Amino acid sequence: MKNMKNFAIGIPTINRADLLNQALHSYFKIFPNTEIFIIDNGNQDINERDDLFEIHRPDRNLGVSASWNLLCEKIFKDHKYALILNDDIQLSSSESTFNNFCNSNDFDLARCYKQFHLCSFAITKKCFMSYRFDETFYPAYYEDRDMLYRLKLDRKKILEHFMLNPQIFRNSQTISTDGGNPELNKNFQKLTQLYIEKWGGPPDYEKYKTPFNK
Repeated sequence: MKNMKNFAIGIPTINRADLLNQALHSYFKIFPNTEIFIIDNGNQDINERDDLFEIHRPDRNLGVSASWNLLCEKIFKDHKYALILNDDIQLSSSESTFNNFCNSNDFDLARCYKQFHLCSFAITKKCFMSYRFDETFYPAYYEDRDMLYRLKLDRKKILEHFMLNPQIFRNSQTISTDGGNPELNKNFQKLTQLYIEKWGGPPDYEKYKTPFNK
């Protein structure tokens, strides 16, 4: 049986290559031996490095959930943990810091401290194999809260840790630059209703213990 590497980084992106390239400039230095996987849903000009780097460019926008699922599939072929980051943040924790974090903590999913959403999170292979992200929340919104609620229902170990807090955090920069193309946020009300129908209430007010109370 082959030895599994500890972790790799996965980043989905659609229209903020400018911010992503700033982050990659740092990541190439602080994660020199870490594989980085990019899902580019917008066919952008993204900085690359010679090795430990892969960009996948689908022929359509996969949306957040499907992008996260694909990144995890790629990472978990050879790694124990997936570190998933937004393209509009910058994490400052180093390669050794994150390795030590994984080796010293027991969790199914670890996320930012005092951040409800998953702008920066780590998930184990075992957890992902049982809890994929729900791709019906397309293209974005509520996929993070849906995952967290499902894990909470099953009493999985969700760890909040400051190590995953971004050094640079920008709120919804992907949506803010959507401009004349409303594709990214046009379904907000529809997905709000979907979440309510699935769980019996909005985030933090869920009533159902099973999807759609079935």
